[in-house]
Amino acid sequence: MNISRRHFLKALGLASAMLLVDGKSAVSQALAEAGDLNMLVIGDSFIWGQGLEEKDKIYTLTANWLASEAFQNKRKVDVKVKAHSGATIKFRKEESLAYQRAERQETFYYDPEINVGFPSMWKQIEVAADEYRAVGKPKGADLILISGGITDIAVEKLLNPFSDQKKLPGLIEKFCRDDMFELMEHAALNNPNAIIAIVGYFPIISNVSVGSRVFNGWLESMAFPRPLKPVANNVMTRTLIFNKIKRKVIRLSNIWVRESDRNLRLAIEKFNLRSTNSRAVFIPTPITTDTCFETPNTLLFRLGRKGRSEDSLYESRRDDCRRELSELKRSTGLKYPVRYCEIASVGHPNQAGARAYADATRKVLTPFFP
Repeated sequence: MNISRRHFLKALGLASAMLLVDGKSAVSQALAEAGDLNMLVIGDSFIWGQGLEEKDKIYTLTANWLASEAFQNKRKVDVKVKAHSGATIKFRKEESLAYQRAERQETFYYDPEINVGFPSMWKQIEVAADEYRAVGKPKGADLILISGGITDIAVEKLLNPFSDQKKLPGLIEKFCRDDMFELMEHAALNNPNAIIAIVGYFPIISNVSVGSRVFNGWLESMAFPRPLKPVANNVMTRTLIFNKIKRKVIRLSNIWVRESDRNLRLAIEKFNLRSTNSRAVFIPTPITTDTCFETPNTLLFRLGRKGRSEDSLYESRRDDCRRELSELKRSTGLKYPVRYCEIASVGHPNQAGARAYADATRKVLTPFFP
């Protein structure tokens, strides 16, 4: 079959046009367009940056890289943050009913450092979409950073040494695969041209974690009386009791990081197969078993002296937790543990951990920017 040069060039142009509406190419074209880049941050305490000052958060470091390096200061990056500590993917039924009885909207404001499940990530996306439309941006964000899944299980349940570890993979599959996939579809519906970056979770505890410090943190999270801690946390009790508990918690942590990683990737794969415009990518964790909770080289916040978390926001968060969680209980009947809220930064990326995650994010996003 003979094909003229004219027909060949026409066919080549058509093929190129088709490539531009497929997956990464379409997203790259949208991100390369002139004008401000709109970044949306959705999720839980992880991507919110629990305990970190604004300048040190993962999304701030990512926005700074985009503006100064990727765009050479020729484009601005407009960051909209809806993530907050404690957010679940969807509004829990029992909490929704409590809010209905109290005649309270899901969007009722609490300081983002306060670890409550609402507004859910689902609602965060809807609120952001309304705000974008209100300022003449009907297509919403160009880039969305998301972390989610762990709060739906709850860390205290995830690392409960008395729980049945056989049930954990099923829970992770539901929240990190099924619900995360639905959340990405919801995000794409409201932000049709966005690239969605799902940030992977990290190992929580490992064999390298110092047992006495881990045990101390566990006792603090349960509001164990501080004067009695030496009785509970000593060489004998750690040898007879806690070391066995620690081994089981390490197994649970290993299951969590392996299965959450796998299921988040499966959700992304399914989303990309179905999506026509948006595209999702995975940000792997830079935190390892050598740098997780209470290791000598940890990249996570520790618990400091006298039961204080070592972040600079501890005092303000402590006061806010006591005031706002008391109001929540009084108004809705919902009970959140105050002490857990006060030290909520413990186990979250510190300044060095956030920088490591920002570097990991940059490596994944770089190919999307010409």
